[in-house]
This record gives sequence, structure tokens and C-alpha cells, in this order.
Amino acid sequence: MKFENILVAEDHEIANLSLRITLEELQLARPQHAYYCEIALAMIRKAHQDQRPYDLLVTDLYFEADGSAKQKPDGMELIKAAKQLQPSLKVLVFSAESRPVIIRRLYEEFGIDGYVRKARGDAQELKSALEMLAKNRQFYPREFRSLAAQENQHDFTAYDKTIVRLLAEGHAQKDIPAWLDDNGIRPSGLSSIEKRLNLIKSAMGFTKNEQLVIFCKDIGLI
Repeated sequence: MKFENILVAEDHEIANLSLRITLEELQLARPQHAYYCEIALAMIRKAHQDQRPYDLLVTDLYFEADGSAKQKPDGMELIKAAKQLQPSLKVLVFSAESRPVIIRRLYEEFGIDGYVRKARGDAQELKSALEMLAKNRQFYPREFRSLAAQENQHDFTAYDKTIVRLLAEGHAQKDIPAWLDDNGIRPSGLSSIEKRLNLIKSAMGFTKNEQLVIFCKDIGLI
């Protein structure tokens, strides 16, 4: 697959320049640009109507508000609307957003094909992402790949998630058995809870419950 009709939705000129140079180095078509999400969506609609649809959308997530009626609140709405109009459209997000829970949502809920974080080394990441998308494969950022690998070290059960969620909500470990008893969840004994938490922490390389809670929040598990 070779991208021939590319649209870049980005309101920062430096980022636009970086994307253009990267696309040129990969010998891809010169992209069209939109500085507003609403204009980008209008361009996608027109291209679709003219039967010359875009095959790749590269977009930021956040655009500076300027009070213009041409501006949707953020790139998420653009992605959602573009995918509804053209489900086959490849979407690559290029953003400074680093929270794993947001990145995970983009893949699972919005169906993006790749994510590159604006940071040191992002030019090489962009090249890798575009090459993967051209092969009809998804591309995940480095941080997300390491988190996913760590997550796969333990298969969280519903029971595990309940215990970790209770810890995150501020329940002391010694008080969790009573909560489990009240809600008909077994096993509810303190020793069973301790053994389960120790098993999870050992599998994932954590030594404290706090580390486990932070990790589960970051990946959107709780």
C-alpha cells in the first residue's frame, strides 16, 4: 500500500514542516494541510464525495482555541467523525499526549492505526509508523509497547481488578475482606488477598501496592 492522498491536521507550523520532510524522505505524496479540525473534516467529506478519498489522516489531538467557528474542540472529534464517514481511512495521531489511558482509548474506541508522541526522536518514530501503516499494520509508541509488555506478564482477573480498585479508592488492605464479604465475593479472607497481591506484584516486578495501583491506573485497567 502506498499513500497517495494525505491530509495533515496540525496547527503548529514547525510540526507541519517536520511531517512534510518525513513524508518527502519516504517518497510519499505531498500532503494537504488543515489548521482547523472543522476544515479538515470538510476536506475529507469533499474528497469522499469526489471519489478521491484520502487514504491517510495525520492529526494532532489538541488544537489551540482561537474562538473560530471553524474549530472543533479537539482531534478526537475529528477522528470519530472521519472514521464514521470513511471507516477505511488510516489515522496516525501525532501528539504530545503521553497518558497511556488516553492512548489506549484512541486505539480501542476510536480505531486509530498509529500513534507517535511529539518528543525527542519523533522523526524516526514517524517513519517507522508510516512504514507499518503502509503494510496495513498498527503502530504503537515506545512507551505503550513497554506498558503492554508489562501488562501481559499477568492476566488480571475480575477479582484482581476489584482488589486493586479498592486499594486505589483508599480502602486499607485489612478492611477489604469485609467489603468482599458484604458483596458476596470469594475468597474474601485477608490471607487470600495478600497472596493474590503478592503473586501479581511478583509477576510484574513491583514491591509495593502503590506501584501496582499507579500502573493499573496508567493503563486504564481500573
